Amino acid sequence: MNQLLDRQYALRILKMLSTDFKDMDAYKKGIIDKEGNVLKKSYQLKTQDEKKAYTYLDRLVVILKKQIKKNEKRGDYTLTKALSPALWLVREQLESGSRATVNIEGKYDSLLKLNVTLAEEEILVKKFLEEEGEGAPVGGPPTNNTGGPVSVQEPKIGKKDIKKYKGTVVRRPQLNIPEVKP
Repeated sequence: MNQLLDRQYALRILKMLSTDFKDMDAYKKGIIDKEGNVLKKSYQLKTQDEKKAYTYLDRLVVILKKQIKKNEKRGDYTLTKALSPALWLVREQLESGSRATVNIEGKYDSLLKLNVTLAEEEILVKKFLEEEGEGAPVGGPPTNNTGGPVSVQEPKIGKKDIKKYKGTVVRRPQLNIPEVKP
């Protein structure tokens, strides 16, 4: 069950990373602007609606989306290469239990400069982009032209994938996310 929750969490994060700032609840409530700049700090949020619209996860995603936009100008930029470290960082932050967002931009840039392959995240990102469509830029809304159901199974790692990543793979432990009961 944990693998299913982990994948659903990853897909939720990827969906948030690929959603335009204008389509976020935080923008609609006047907490961030169309560029992702924060207009109201988290301690300035008064109503429950505002607090729900700009959670800790939303703050992480906004920070990383701004970093992804800055790195779009790089010559070796690909959507998969941009989203994989962002997904890894968000998962690590959530797993650590830390609520600090200090230097998350620096960590993201460091991961890009190290040029490591985050195999699990890269496979999830590729599967996500196949299902949602890679047509929209990172700041734009995802497109789903299939109309069919979305797969919730873990991606299969084949022999070709193992050979491709051999020697450059950085693996992370499985996230232990407690099951939420309605």
